[in-house]
Amino acid sequence: MDKQKRNKWLKLAAQLVIAVVAIYFVIGEIDLEEYKNRLLGVDIGWLVLAVLAFNLSKLIAAFRLNHFFRAIQLDLNTQFNLKLYYVGMLYNQVFPGGIGGDGYKVYLLNKRFKSPVKGLIAATLLDRISGVVALGFLTFLMALIGGEAYGLMEGYGFLIWVGLIIAYPCYYLLVYFLFPTFKKVNHITNLQALISQLLQVLCAFFMLKSLSVTDGYLDYFTLFLTSSVAAAFPISLPGGLGVREGLMVLGAAPDLFNLDKNAALAFASLFFLITLFSSLIGLIYLRQVKSIEAKSKGN
Repeated sequence: MDKQKRNKWLKLAAQLVIAVVAIYFVIGEIDLEEYKNRLLGVDIGWLVLAVLAFNLSKLIAAFRLNHFFRAIQLDLNTQFNLKLYYVGMLYNQVFPGGIGGDGYKVYLLNKRFKSPVKGLIAATLLDRISGVVALGFLTFLMALIGGEAYGLMEGYGFLIWVGLIIAYPCYYLLVYFLFPTFKKVNHITNLQALISQLLQVLCAFFMLKSLSVTDGYLDYFTLFLTSSVAAAFPISLPGGLGVREGLMVLGAAPDLFNLDKNAALAFASLFFLITLFSSLIGLIYLRQVKSIEAKSKGN
């Protein structure tokens, strides 16, 4: 086994260990019967709205990625870009340990359009970073709004303000010095990243309604955004499985956000299922994209 494959499997093994430890912690913290009842009693109408909001956020995210591609002179057809985006989601969710969705997009677009790999990697990387920056900004904003309620402002108020203020200036400096090719799409992609993440907050609201949660919405949103930031790093399995659940339950503790741990875990599980279900849309387009890949190899 070569070094690259060994590192890939070591990474997957580490992610599995983290997920198992997190799930083991979660099981010890909740009432499994109450957790099951929460999930089985979900309101389908609100759940459908959550799925729609989530996929609308992905639609905006696909448009954002296409703006990054256009900055490197790769103007993808909107329909093809959206299909490729969902196929990328499918790769991320269903094939852990294999080639990721971003890696597959870079590979295919390089073969199909002869776009330089360096530019494609930069575009997909900056797309990810812009999403994490938007998540971080909204997390700090939510914590700032609701921090007084659970004592965050007393101990961490200064850090929250600093994080909120410097998030986008640091991002703009990063782009200016390291990714100057993308300066011209900075404003539109940042706006799209914020809209995309706000739609995920709307998805979270609909999920909470579907689980019959009646209060503490701002606290759940703050925890959700925090767990989403953590899930964006390569320490977790696709979809943040284990890490998201662990952080939601940990944050629900009485000395932190003081939420219902069973509802917090049901929320995390529901979000994972929505993400998985939505990624399966990529199956509809997989054969078509694979056909394009085969033709590109032939050329």
